[in-house]
Parts: sequence; structure tokens; C-alpha cells
Amino acid sequence: MKIDVHAHLTSRTFHEAIEALPGVVSRPNQYGRGLYRNGKYVVSFDDAWMEQDHVVRQMDAQGVDIRLICLAPPHVYIFDPDRQGEVTRRVNDEMIAEARRHPDRLRVLASLPLGDVEAAIKELDRAASAKEVVGLTIGSNISTVPISDPRFEPVWARINALKMPVLEHPLNPYFADGMQDFNLGLMIGYLFDTQLCVARMILNGVFERYPDFPFIVAHTGGGILGVMHRLDNSSARTPEAKANMKKSFATYAKNLYYDSCARYAPTIAHALDFAGADHVMYGTDYPYVYVDDSYLKNMDIPASTRTSIDGGNAQRVFKL
Repeated sequence: MKIDVHAHLTSRTFHEAIEALPGVVSRPNQYGRGLYRNGKYVVSFDDAWMEQDHVVRQMDAQGVDIRLICLAPPHVYIFDPDRQGEVTRRVNDEMIAEARRHPDRLRVLASLPLGDVEAAIKELDRAASAKEVVGLTIGSNISTVPISDPRFEPVWARINALKMPVLEHPLNPYFADGMQDFNLGLMIGYLFDTQLCVARMILNGVFERYPDFPFIVAHTGGGILGVMHRLDNSSARTPEAKANMKKSFATYAKNLYYDSCARYAPTIAHALDFAGADHVMYGTDYPYVYVDDSYLKNMDIPASTRTSIDGGNAQRVFKL
């Protein structure tokens, strides 16, 4: 069974709400259309992605049995905090309804209105009550605020109590204004923000305090595996980090999960070597990337490892 843990449903509700924001304009781009706010890139999409059953047709073409759908960047954080709750409810309900139309094919990773912590916990409990919801998606920052910030402590406590899996998804870093050329914010800024996010979650002791929920890192870690040795050694010599961690940096990182969305065999091999075959999951980044999975098929790995990546790990973690 092939299970895609990293895929996006192009929500009409979400995109129409963004287009209605002041300063937003639509321009043609390589995907179809891009939305820009006050001259800065926000999100891309193709109107065809919103067609009914597009997601399932693409699953059939790619040989995907089950797909976990979630919202794409910029998540709901682009809206003012007092409006995030309403938009999030509508988007989550839209995704749940789509999953109910395809009960054997789709599951939902719900969004949270993290600009308002109280509203986020309320929506977490509401969304978790739907059987179609098997986890959450959370951005690498919340309007430039790290997700390890103390204000989000009640959210992590509730997620941990529910043992709810979380897929981290990168967003533009706080310095993205300086990366508008060549769309560098999307090209490399996203990956760097994943590194910052994971490093801060570990260094701030979030996974030490809340060890009971699975955390999946997008894009096979976004490059953090390549600097793991430096992070592991440096954190061991940093007093404030040592105060938050009872284990080594690398030990916490090995307990995380990594999708295959790097789509590059050497990076996948690195993740397997670092975290083990039971901590890597298949992902496509649909609909923004359409590539076959030859990068996985051509890897010289045991059949049991391939089975774990393709779907076994996702079945276990998301209880599918």
C-alpha cells in the first residue's frame, strides 16, 4: 500500500479568502496563477486543481492508495488573528467533506488558527472529533513567531495529550523580504525555516516536555540532516540548551519522522541511515510537484524498508 503523507488540497474557500484581502493581486506564473500581496509572493495554484476529484485522479495516476490532505502555505496565518478561527473552520470542514466523498482514499491533516491560542485549542478538539482527521499540519513559524515560543505551550500540551501526529510544513522565514528575487523564499528560504523550526523545537525542550506525539519533518528535514553533527556538538556546549534537554540533540532528532519529499535518493538514504527505516514516510508534495517515484524505486534498499516507507510507517503512525 502506498500512502502519501505530504499533499495539499487546493481549497477554494482558502484562496477566495486570500484574494479578498487588501493589496492582493493575481498574476500568471509557472503553476497557473500566483497571488501577490503588496508585491510579495503569497501562493500559487492552478484552477484545475480545484476541480472535483482532481486529487483522486492524480492519486490513480501516481499509484497512491491513500493521501493525507492538508492546507498549503501560507496556511491561515496570513489572516488577522481574530479572523483565523472562522477561516480555519471553513477550510477544515471543506477538507473533511472531501475526505467523506472518498472514505477509502483520503484523510485530513487539520489546520489550527494559531494566531489565537484559545481558538486553536478549541478547533483542535473540534477537528479531532472527526474520524477523517488523523493529524495536524502546522507551519514552521506563525507570522514569524517560532512555534517553540512559550505562548504555544498549551497547544503542544493538548496535542501531546491527544497523541496527535503533526506534519511540519515550511513557510517563508522572518527575513523573506530580502529573498524576493528568483523566488528564493520558496526555493531555499522554506528549507532553512524548517531547519530553524526543528532546531528551536529541540533546543527549547518541546519534545522533552511533550514526547508522546509524532512530529513529521517536511522535505526530508529540509537540509537539517546535513548539519546534524554541528547542531549535536554545539548544543552540548550551550548551557541554556542543556537546561532544556535531557538527551542529545541528535537523539531527539532521531525520534522525529521524515517524509521523502526531498525526492533525492542520497538524501533519503541519509534519513534512513540517521533515523532508521521506521522513521521515513512517502510524500509527494502534490499538486506543486509531479514526479514519479523512481528516486525510491531505484534505491538499493531491503524490501522491508521499501514497504515501511511506502505505507507501513504511515499506517502505524496515523493509525490508518
